Amino acid sequence: KQWYQRRVAITAGELKAIAAEYMYKELNDDGEAVDRPGNVQDYLPEPYENEIKARLANNGALPPDMTQIVLAREGNEDYIYALLTGYEDIPAGQKDAEEGQAYNPYFHGYYLGMAQQIYDESVDYEDGTVPYKSQIAKDITQYLAWASDPYKDGASDPYKDESKLYGMKTLATTGVLIILAYLYKRMRINHLRTRLLHFAKPGYEQSISANAVVNNTSKYDALDRALKLPK
Repeated sequence: KQWYQRRVAITAGELKAIAAEYMYKELNDDGEAVDRPGNVQDYLPEPYENEIKARLANNGALPPDMTQIVLAREGNEDYIYALLTGYEDIPAGQKDAEEGQAYNPYFHGYYLGMAQQIYDESVDYEDGTVPYKSQIAKDITQYLAWASDPYKDGASDPYKDESKLYGMKTLATTGVLIILAYLYKRMRINHLRTRLLHFAKPGYEQSISANAVVNNTSKYDALDRALKLPK
């Protein structure tokens, strides 16, 4: 996902300052890779340089792609919130966890390679919100839900109505263009579609009956005579 401004959470200036804290590689005029400060058009930096380092840092387990984690898990937001807040001691009768594993009853298999990440007062809120573990997990879950599907509902995403408006404008414009294209086509080629071609033997080009059929080759001669149409 790219750096993205939420109207209710951060200003454009704050977003640019956060993005500039990260360095990105790009090629200069000489074709050499140099570091530059990030901007809001860059993708969020990966936490690990490659898959090998990611596995080494997580006891051999490869961390999932967090941008689609809510949609990829059964239970969606409820599952993510329960997983973040559900760590507990191993109950009696359960086998001991292997080295580097933690017990979580909400995880399929109960033992996972990610240790508990959230505790009370593990972060500070600038607006004075009390940083309980449940509040931190709720905020993380809400952000991951938005990142997985920014246009899920208007309550969680302020750009929902704007995207609908663009869609309505697109459909209306397309409908008008289709009508104009049809009228233009009728105007330009309708005379070709409605024209009538006459075929006559050499020397009889002018002998056309009232029903626009060549007299000398017409199969409607009997009809012409019955109607007494002039030759």
